[in-house]
Amino acid sequence: MIRRIAIILSISILSLHGIFGTELTDGFSFLKKDPLFIEFMSAVKTDGCIEKAEQVRQLLYAQDEGEPERTIKRIRIDTSLARLYVELGGKNKERAEELLKGAEQQLKDLDGNSFHALILGSEIDGVWYLHNPKSLGKGMASSRKINKAFKEFPQEVSSQLLKANSMLYAPSFAGGDITGALNMFLAIMQEAGDQLAPWDRSSLYSGIGIACFKLKDYQNAKGYLAAAKAIYPFDAVLDDYIAQVEKAL
Repeated sequence: MIRRIAIILSISILSLHGIFGTELTDGFSFLKKDPLFIEFMSAVKTDGCIEKAEQVRQLLYAQDEGEPERTIKRIRIDTSLARLYVELGGKNKERAEELLKGAEQQLKDLDGNSFHALILGSEIDGVWYLHNPKSLGKGMASSRKINKAFKEFPQEVSSQLLKANSMLYAPSFAGGDITGALNMFLAIMQEAGDQLAPWDRSSLYSGIGIACFKLKDYQNAKGYLAAAKAIYPFDAVLDDYIAQVEKAL
């Protein structure tokens, strides 16, 4: 299977260069230069600690920054925190909705067709859908924005990661393609590597691991899922897949 994954990688790299013809870029790279934002993401994804995340959020909101970086950062902060509230469940519904509504309001300050607006809008819609799976409109809206971002900004890491995740989870009739998703994930890893922000690298490893699991490549799945969890331990979805992989081995 390791040989198989290497073959897939070589094919996907050639395909990626043929389609895009340019190096990957990261329109959110300024976020990984902010130690306070790194601390916030650690509170959310490493510890799953609402109290700490809320405290750091207040400090981030107090930062004196120019636009559009300030708006972009605040939307990403509130969407990430809303996701944490949704994942923890319990009595967190109202706060999650408050954060999502605030993020949607701030999103209006960005050009709706811009890269950042498409990516952030897809993330907001995705968390709404996670919050209430019956809101199919939000799920469809998220997919449309992902597809548009990937079409118009194919060189962006976030566009590719979201598109690959969409292909990984969608049914085949809706554009799902597990092998295609794995190709894209592996190509991103080859092209971007250590330049990725930790949250993107965790998403990348998780995506590769889940794709390998779905393709019954359990050894590679185990390694990549463990790598994702090593970056951000707080992830119930990863825990579930790791348990399934252990059972399959």
